[in-house]
Amino acid sequence: MTRLLILLVAVMFTVPASAETLEVRGEVMNLAGAQTADLVWNAYNFGAFWYDLDGDLTTEELRIVAGTLGAWDRTIDEDCLLYNTSPVYQEYELYENEGLTVNGDTGYYIEGFMGEKYIAINNNADKLSKPLVEFEDDDKKTLAVGEEWDMGGGFALEVVGIDATGEKATIQLSKNCYPYDNLLVTGCLDTSGSEQDRVYTYTADLARETDIPVFSCYVNEISVETDTVEIMYVFLIDNDVLEIDTSDTYGIMEAMTASTSQICMRNDKYSLDLDTDTTEHIMGGIYFRTADDATAIRFYPCKIEGEPGNYEIRGNVVNLNGAQPADYAWNAYNFAGFWYDLNDNLMTEELRLVAGTLDATYDRTIDEDRLSYRTSPVYQEYELCTNEGLIVDSDHPGGDTGYWIEGWIGARYVAIDGKADKLSKPLVEFDPHDIKTLNSGDIWDLGDGFVLKLMGINDAGDVATLQLFKNGAPLERSLKCIDTSTGIKQDRVYTYLKDVADEDNIPIFSCYVAAVFKEGSTSYVQLKYVFLIDDDVIKIETSDEYGVMEVMTASNSQIVLRNNEHSFDLDADTTEHIIGDMYFKTADDPYAIRFYPFAERTIDGEEPTPPPDSIPAIDSDGDGVPNAWDDEPDTSNGYWTNSHGRGRMWGDMNGDCVITSVDALMILQAAAGGIAL
Repeated sequence: MTRLLILLVAVMFTVPASAETLEVRGEVMNLAGAQTADLVWNAYNFGAFWYDLDGDLTTEELRIVAGTLGAWDRTIDEDCLLYNTSPVYQEYELYENEGLTVNGDTGYYIEGFMGEKYIAINNNADKLSKPLVEFEDDDKKTLAVGEEWDMGGGFALEVVGIDATGEKATIQLSKNCYPYDNLLVTGCLDTSGSEQDRVYTYTADLARETDIPVFSCYVNEISVETDTVEIMYVFLIDNDVLEIDTSDTYGIMEAMTASTSQICMRNDKYSLDLDTDTTEHIMGGIYFRTADDATAIRFYPCKIEGEPGNYEIRGNVVNLNGAQPADYAWNAYNFAGFWYDLNDNLMTEELRLVAGTLDATYDRTIDEDRLSYRTSPVYQEYELCTNEGLIVDSDHPGGDTGYWIEGWIGARYVAIDGKADKLSKPLVEFDPHDIKTLNSGDIWDLGDGFVLKLMGINDAGDVATLQLFKNGAPLERSLKCIDTSTGIKQDRVYTYLKDVADEDNIPIFSCYVAAVFKEGSTSYVQLKYVFLIDDDVIKIETSDEYGVMEVMTASNSQIVLRNNEHSFDLDADTTEHIIGDMYFKTADDPYAIRFYPFAERTIDGEEPTPPPDSIPAIDSDGDGVPNAWDDEPDTSNGYWTNSHGRGRMWGDMNGDCVITSVDALMILQAAAGGIAL
């Protein structure tokens, strides 16, 4: 038993911290009985699939065939999950705006593959290249002589010189030029001839296809006076090609057809269970996420994004060719920008455009009071109550078993005392298995200025004193002693109450003291079910304005906003602000009103530094972690190490570099369920 417990601790230490991620979800499916029809996701109802709004271009489809799932069957059997994609044609911006061609071509072929946009080389569905640069019609780039432009993917463009007439310029295109010389081509930009002569194209043989345009541009101006060149319509694809062959596998999906015309994949050899509270990998960054609900199969596909940058989370697409026959409504089921709780099927937000507002033949205007947004609170149990049957102190008789959640402009808030117009941001919410260990004197930064401190533990090791601070100052009435010796589990609940937004004794912070330990110089507590909301409250009032929307109703029960004083047009090729970080984007199409709502989301952080081409295999301490990655390259022999090479003596549970009775006692308490390791 001792050996097993120590091994578990080692595993816990070697799991790396996860990076910030963003979930882009598709339309939610909620099955309470048999699946009577195919379940289908495409770019219209799954925002992670590639979609070109202007051309209404979409290539990807994910399908679960009818009869696969049922009330007693959560398994997607082999060959019941299908994914298909194929190329679609798109004109070059150069041809669309100037009537000029690229190596004789007016356009190229695009293919979505596992949610990413690719160029299908020579219209081959099974030969894909990543687009690196695609200028819009008004984009321009000015390069001085000697200046190198990093275009991404290792490609660089440099203007080497300009001739005396100012009509021609010499350029060099290279890839991965440092530290090796890898010049692809030296070319000439020429303004002395026809308009077509101003188009420069570099072609290469790729994946056994000849003369494929890799780079092209249009030279707009060459200036001898400033030694600069201005180019437009830049188009660059990667010369590394992804070739898809029959029998290739991506996650659980196998390519059954990989031809020039299409890619068809199925879960040919793998079944997939949509068990409660699971996330199952499909392929690439795409998963199925299933609710923790035994009464229904409620799930959605999602793509997990992790790269820093800005993302557009779109809702279902509307494609209107005549008069608007019915209301258009978006909620959390079909717009991932809205807050949604999958486990309890909770959602509160709705955006609605009333019938008869738009007409593709003559009316693109959303007049005043035609667009509405509404939200209201929904009840949710505390994890403390769900799992332990305990309550959180409050002014209500018998305390609180739960709290009220409200989505507000796509974000999750706590509605103070169930009031829709008084909202607080949740800061910390522990899942049932989360545990926080605090040693005596430790200060736990909870975020937004809040910290929790373990002030001390009595000599008997059964009473812990905790206090909450904000911005360095102790909060009044937050110093409390939690006695775990009474045998009454409710006595282990710590709650901090505060009067906020004209509401008395609101639970701001609560936790459950799962364990208290003191032996010699070692003392700590373990906390579960930690819950913290901000004490700075948003108060929403009638007549408040958010974007083009005005608050028409701000009551205890609901918030209703309308575009009361602002009309706006869904003109072709426009993005119109609605509220917060939410917008309508409209296609560049004069014959149809094709649009969708979207929310802007950002993953902060810098791009990770790429690893070197090779890692020296030197491992001075023989712990299996090369020196290049080892934080402690002199770990003593026989110590276990984590993935960073940091070592600890086997059995040293508290990390003080010696093995004593304290370590043994910790192991025994863990075995008895008194503490967690």
